[in-house]
Amino acid sequence: MSYAGAPSSDFWIIGYGNPQCRDDGIGPYIVNRLQPVFKHRKDIHLLVLHQLEPDVIDTLKNALAILFVDATVEALRQGHQWVSIEPELKALPCLIHHVAPSFILGLLQRLYHRNPAAWMVTVAGNDFSFGSGLSSEAQKRAEQVIGEIAEFVLTEVSEKDKITLIKGKPEARNAKYETISKS
Repeated sequence: MSYAGAPSSDFWIIGYGNPQCRDDGIGPYIVNRLQPVFKHRKDIHLLVLHQLEPDVIDTLKNALAILFVDATVEALRQGHQWVSIEPELKALPCLIHHVAPSFILGLLQRLYHRNPAAWMVTVAGNDFSFGSGLSSEAQKRAEQVIGEIAEFVLTEVSEKDKITLIKGKPEARNAKYETISKS
């Protein structure tokens, strides 16, 4: 599947996961709920994917910032976590389902010489069984994250000047969205 026809621009929010496995659909749920918030913004693009695939880099090749959103089976202290991510191309994933955001960033860096600011927002899920709809606990966490993402994008990264300042300047980010370095 190629996303090359999609517009390439400033800020991308990508929610991925399988909505047919209940809470695994947190990423798509969050991005779909953000549609009305950003529908009039030409500099903010939303993308829902079943899984991350390498060919999404054609769409992201001109992105200045990317926010990835996904579910996790891990128990997180606050129910969700924001992590700053860096490009990584150490190993080619054997299975396409295991393509990580850091690998996508590594491809962008290697093939297009691009290094957008990037974050991973993970939200803890409870029920990953077959079926549709989020569990009530996951939906509460997702709604909280929707508000955080909207506030973060609208106040910190929607202006082009601020997007260029984000990379490498933590003081440009609101302390509420403290990032955790990947070890």
